[in-house]
Amino acid sequence: MASKEVTQYEAAGLDEKMRYVQTLTSAGSLIPKGLHDAGHPSPGKVLLVLETGAMLGIHPMAAMGGIHIIEGKATISPGLMSGLVRKAGHKLRVTTSGSIKTNDFAATATLTRSDDLDFTYSATWTIARATTAGLAGKDVWKKYGEAMCKARAISEVCREGAEDCLMGVSYTPEEMGGLVDNGGEMVATVDRAEPSEDWAALVAAAKSTEDLMGVRDRAKAVEEYLPNRALFLARAGVLSRAEKEAEPTPEPAPDENVVDAEVVEDDAPTDETEEQRYERESAAEYEAQQANG
Repeated sequence: MASKEVTQYEAAGLDEKMRYVQTLTSAGSLIPKGLHDAGHPSPGKVLLVLETGAMLGIHPMAAMGGIHIIEGKATISPGLMSGLVRKAGHKLRVTTSGSIKTNDFAATATLTRSDDLDFTYSATWTIARATTAGLAGKDVWKKYGEAMCKARAISEVCREGAEDCLMGVSYTPEEMGGLVDNGGEMVATVDRAEPSEDWAALVAAAKSTEDLMGVRDRAKAVEEYLPNRALFLARAGVLSRAEKEAEPTPEPAPDENVVDAEVVEDDAPTDETEEQRYERESAAEYEAQQANG
C-alpha cells in the first residue's frame, strides 16, 4: 500500500507540486548531484524524479535517492530495483562464485514470481561477458567488477521477470552511461558541456505562453530543449490554464433568425505551425496526466 506521503503527492495539483519542487531545490548541495544542472539543483529533473517515484509508489525522498536522470531519461539504482521487486512479493536472490583475481567471478540473480512459483528467471554476469560487451575496460568496472556484475545480473533478471514492477524504469545508471559507486548508485553523469543558460530560472520567470515559447526557441537553438522538456511542458500547462481563466466570457448577441445547427469547434489559429500545435497539445496532455494522477 502506498504511504500517506505518496498519496498526498499524487493528489496534489500541478501548481502545488511545482511549489514543492521549488522548496526542495532550495536545499542546494543537499540535493543529489545527479539532479543538478549548471551547478544548481534542476527543478525539471526533480519534478521528473518525483513523478516517476509516484508512479512506482515510493516516497519522494526514496525517489530522489534511487531514481537518476540521464539525458532526460529516468534510471533506477539496483538497490531500489531489488526493493520494488521484493515489495511486490517476488523472490529475488543473488549468488556469486569465483573471484576477480582468478578471472572466474560470476554473479547470478534468480527471480521467482509469487504468481508463478514453478518458473525461475535467471541471469548471470561474468567479467568475461563484460569484456565481450566492451565494459571491462571502463574505470568503474576495473574498480568494482564484482558489484557491477551483481548489478547487471539484477537489472537483467528484473527486466525479464518483473517488468510490471518497474513500469518502464528498468535500466540502471551504469547501463545508461552514468558514473556510479560500488553500490551502483550514480555519483555523476557522463561529461558534457554546461548549459548555456539557466533554463529553470528562465522558464519560471516566463509570465505568458508567448514568453515561454521565446525561451523554448532559444533552448532549441542551442540543442538544450529536450533535457528540459518536462519543465517547459509543466510551465506551459500552468500558463495556458491561467490565460484561459483570464479570458472574459462574451455574451452572445440575441438573434431571432438563429436556427438549429451543428456546433463545430473552431480549428486552431491558421497561423499556428505544426510545431506550435504539437507543443500546445503536449502541454495539455501533460497537464491532464498530472490532474488524473
